[in-house]
Amino acid sequence: MVEETRLAFIILVGMLFSLSLSIGMVLLARKNRKIQELSEHLLKEEQANKEMEKLEVAISTQENERTEIARQLHDDVGALLSIAQKSILDVQTKAREGKIDEASIEFTKEYIQDSIDKLRAINKGLIPHYLLKFGLPKALERMGKQKAENLTDSIRFHNMFPEDVTISDGLMTHYFYIASELITNLLKHSYPKNIEMSLSLQDSIMQLKIKHDGIALSQRDYEILSDDSDSLGLGNIRYRLHTIQGSICFKKLKTYGTIQLDTKLSN
Repeated sequence: MVEETRLAFIILVGMLFSLSLSIGMVLLARKNRKIQELSEHLLKEEQANKEMEKLEVAISTQENERTEIARQLHDDVGALLSIAQKSILDVQTKAREGKIDEASIEFTKEYIQDSIDKLRAINKGLIPHYLLKFGLPKALERMGKQKAENLTDSIRFHNMFPEDVTISDGLMTHYFYIASELITNLLKHSYPKNIEMSLSLQDSIMQLKIKHDGIALSQRDYEILSDDSDSLGLGNIRYRLHTIQGSICFKKLKTYGTIQLDTKLSN
């Protein structure tokens, strides 16, 4: 009888121990899940903070550029035009007296020409003159050759973009600078010997394909770099992509890599 009582007690203790262990494991699993959820939440907050910091850098850069442009317009162009205006008033005053001041007229012409040259220089800093004059395909071809000169064995550009399709200056400028930054990064970090670029239009999507035999990135590699890097170049790419609602796709293949830049043309 005593042995049965002891056996029943041992079984009861064992059941209680098993129950306690099961409850403990459930509570531990819940706690681990909460810790994981908290970690994921903190990670998202950290990533959001990083994105905000990068956005602030991009905005700050733009504001600095605008401030510099305003300074150039005020100090350089404005000053020249003020002198030209004063000279014109002097010429006008003398003309009313029946006098023609050839020297003042020449003086005024020189200052106006200087003003025009300054404006052209400022405009060139905003939008490449070659881009506006010859269009995106020619500008991309020229840019690629200039950047890759003496650094690669060959660079080829294939233009399959329809000549009768118009691209707005704003879209063309953003697209050009994204492509320029991509080629710069490619030459600096991937060390390609051969590069091929092709520009085409597929179902209202303007598409630039860059194929190279250098060190290639996968899409995941690019996204990690883009998220973790404080590079102003990558920040500018993200900002311009957002502005034109474009996308970039990186592919890493066995013997080469590709980069594809897409954006929809507005109707």
